[in-house]
Amino acid sequence: MSCFKLPDNLCDDLTSMIRQFWWGQRKNEKKLAWVSWEWLCQSKENGGMGFRDLKSFNKALLAKQWWRLLSNTQSLFSRVFKAKYFPDCDFTEASIGHHPSFAWRSIMSAQSVVKKGVRWRVGNGRSIQIWTDEWLPSLSYPRILSPAQVQWANAKVCDLIVEDRGEWNLAVVKHLFNPMEADLVMSIPLSQRLQADRVVWEGYKKWEIFG
Repeated sequence: MSCFKLPDNLCDDLTSMIRQFWWGQRKNEKKLAWVSWEWLCQSKENGGMGFRDLKSFNKALLAKQWWRLLSNTQSLFSRVFKAKYFPDCDFTEASIGHHPSFAWRSIMSAQSVVKKGVRWRVGNGRSIQIWTDEWLPSLSYPRILSPAQVQWANAKVCDLIVEDRGEWNLAVVKHLFNPMEADLVMSIPLSQRLQADRVVWEGYKKWEIFG
């Protein structure tokens, strides 16, 4: 399940077996299900039994493979898949392509899950698009919403940084963004070393620490 997407019919059959076992059903006899399976799949903290939704669990495991591709770009696993399936773009822009292997089709099925949780952690700003990437340190407000001026439409975060001083260009930040966004941008600490940007997961608790 961590490498391949199981067919939906197989997941349904396995779930049916688990449900029958849980309610003590044998062969063709029918047992009353006192609560819905969806309820039993909720966590114990929420009143359920913590059973796995197999389709969601499968997708979560495949999303971990996506995260490996995204966060460890120098690994052999990442370099091989990039060279074969998306040599001219980054991981979030990759497509299923032509004649994909079953492993790649399986991993691609979880791409949307990863996209929802990916955030950028600013280093030198050279890998982050100002207007399309999610890089603000706010769970509810991660992307710039201020309209982009024509000359800044394809700008990157590095264009907002005074590199020789390792600090934000306050005049540019306040000019381009609304006050709330400007405050969020200026709250992001910059390392004097201006290391490479990194991807982090939504809810990451160390936005203020780099390196």
